Amino acid sequence: MITGGNAVTTLFTDLGISPSFQYVNGENQLTIMPKRKKVNPLIPMLIAVAAGILAGFLCGLLPKEISTGLADGVITPLFDTFVGVLVTFALPMMFLSLMWGIYSIGDLATLGSLGKGLLGRYIGRIFFSLVICAAVSALFFRIVPTFNAEVDNLFDPAFSFILGIFPSNIVAPFSEGNVLQVIFLAVIFGIALLVLNKKVPECVKVAGQLNSIVLLIMEWITRLLPVFIFISVLNLSFKVSWAELATLWQLFANIGIYAVILLLLMLIASSVRLKVSIGTLIKKLLPTSIVASATSSSAATFSTTLKTCRGALGIDDKLAFFGVPLGIVFSRSGVAVVMFCTAICMANRYGVEVNFAWLILAIIVTGIMAIVVPPIPGGVTVVFSLLFLYLGLPSEALTVAIILGVVLDFIMTFMNMVAIQADLAATAKKAKMIDYDVLRCDTPKKNRR
Repeated sequence: MITGGNAVTTLFTDLGISPSFQYVNGENQLTIMPKRKKVNPLIPMLIAVAAGILAGFLCGLLPKEISTGLADGVITPLFDTFVGVLVTFALPMMFLSLMWGIYSIGDLATLGSLGKGLLGRYIGRIFFSLVICAAVSALFFRIVPTFNAEVDNLFDPAFSFILGIFPSNIVAPFSEGNVLQVIFLAVIFGIALLVLNKKVPECVKVAGQLNSIVLLIMEWITRLLPVFIFISVLNLSFKVSWAELATLWQLFANIGIYAVILLLLMLIASSVRLKVSIGTLIKKLLPTSIVASATSSSAATFSTTLKTCRGALGIDDKLAFFGVPLGIVFSRSGVAVVMFCTAICMANRYGVEVNFAWLILAIIVTGIMAIVVPPIPGGVTVVFSLLFLYLGLPSEALTVAIILGVVLDFIMTFMNMVAIQADLAATAKKAKMIDYDVLRCDTPKKNRR
């Protein structure tokens, strides 16, 4: 007979063994399931990327009629369906995660301090990245050293952005997929729970239970990500004309340099600030980077980013639940960089004068518009038309920009998600909400629900 009760069960669990106790025919029986060796989550993701590339190459060898039919009849509908499912679950996830994160902060003073710190980092990184882009642009593009330009419409995008935060009703943000408005509602409800804590205990209990359900759904979505990655890579192979993209080498080289510079700055700054090696940081950020690069969807990367922040970077659950959904909306340095680079490339290509005043206008407008881009594949193409209008670019440039948006979405999402984790870790250090033993350990901790 086994004695010890919960202590024995806890001991087995700590050893990674799952015990099962039964009482059969007057005897106590103990069944022990050996610990299963877990597969590194990077492996199925890398396999999915490789399989997608190989499948795309093989499909390219098929007759055009067959490949077109396969793309239009199977791959694209599957891709659109996956995106629809992700957005359907991602919005409630962001809402509940942020709402519960705000409540879990504990008091309004701490919430205000963390909120200002995170938003300052997220938005500041956007404009810092754009200034770097503008400075390096002289290496690739023609810039006229004058200030002649009209900036009468400078306040239009800012005013539209502010008005776009407020929803017309409580259902519209979810039905229309407006992430900015979903975040606004989550902040309002989260603060209400925080203020009315003891007066509405049942509401708090329900919110916590719903958040636990969301975390379980996140785990399911994470298991399906390799499938989505495969479909995303294969879908891209049907849409991209490599011959046409080869003529835009200048733009790709430009963005590549920006991406390397900004990523190195983030890694070095985080390494020094957190006192952890760059190699360890890269290893911990790799799962999120693969998902972001392969799916080009912040919504698809949401669950992996939250898991990495909590389990690999050692960020306190309360801050992770608060900061990750906030970062999905406001940490858009990658989007801003690609939009700015595309705009200046198209200006040179179509004979629009790029001077200092144009650059200043481009930095301000691009920085604001980057925040309102939907966190789904191809979301940036919706914003390009407005951006080009403000910057005086011809409508013919939109065709090329839309193609670029599809391809460069992968770089944008990758940079966005790395920035979220770097800024969140920096805020966690300042707020003393980070576990350094977990951060510097090669084995991630098991996330708590």
